[in-house]
Amino acid sequence: MLCMSFLPSARKPQMLNKIWAHWKAWASQWQSQRKASHRYRQNAAVHRYNTLAEIQGKNDSETFARRIAYLRKLDPLVFEELVLDGFKRQGWLVERNNRYTGDGGLDGKVFQGNQWVGIQCKRYKGAIQTAHVNQFCRDLFKFGLTKGYFVHTGKTPTGLRNCHSQVVILSGQRLIDFLTANEGCKNHG
Repeated sequence: MLCMSFLPSARKPQMLNKIWAHWKAWASQWQSQRKASHRYRQNAAVHRYNTLAEIQGKNDSETFARRIAYLRKLDPLVFEELVLDGFKRQGWLVERNNRYTGDGGLDGKVFQGNQWVGIQCKRYKGAIQTAHVNQFCRDLFKFGLTKGYFVHTGKTPTGLRNCHSQVVILSGQRLIDFLTANEGCKNHG
């Protein structure tokens, strides 16, 4: 057992949480790499990241339009992996699921501020649906989480952006900046 008597009492649980989070992130990555379908999609996400970063237009708005159109055409599971990799590239601990959930449940978790935060990824062409965000809130509660990132490629209605205090919606230019590492998502929470 670790000897932590040198640490103040308040720091012991935080340190144990971080050690546990590192272990969970490592174990989930190891388990997902053992499955050929996960390995394939994770490798595909790396290639899609490189392609996304190389897409350029005549100006900023054309570059954005081309990049968001590219994301909307990706396989949904590759998009999930691309988003999880985005969090990992920015230094977050990522816990991947043992199996893909399809349309239901969480797509993964990241460790932030000494707690796990849920991730939901959706590829939309139109506006996101309030029902999907509400379901995500219920899923967060079901998994004992108090915060989450709803990541999508569609449009966010103005009233929905701040509808749920525990949900950060990551979309549009913020999503492109996050995935191309122009700006950290830590500034969005």
